[in-house]
Amino acid sequence: MTEPTLAQVPPVDPGNALLGGVPAQLTVSEQQTSNGKMAAVTIRTPCTTLTVFLGREEAASWATLIQRTADQMGGLVLVGAGAMPAPLIGGAS
Repeated sequence: MTEPTLAQVPPVDPGNALLGGVPAQLTVSEQQTSNGKMAAVTIRTPCTTLTVFLGREEAASWATLIQRTADQMGGLVLVGAGAMPAPLIGGAS
């Protein structure tokens, strides 16, 4: 698996009308696999479950990238249930 990098293309599809905030759950657990101990990183939303298995170095690299992104954010915006996100491109906010 390649190391995550800062995206050179938009990390989300701005043309996707369905894109918006949804409830999500992140779980991370250590799993014994045929490749040895791996971190199972799972993101669950109402319509999708994504799990990746990362080795120690990959998990550390991902954690560093997530931390760097969080540190660069001016602040987190909490969106209440049922709230509509502002358009990503154009339109009134």
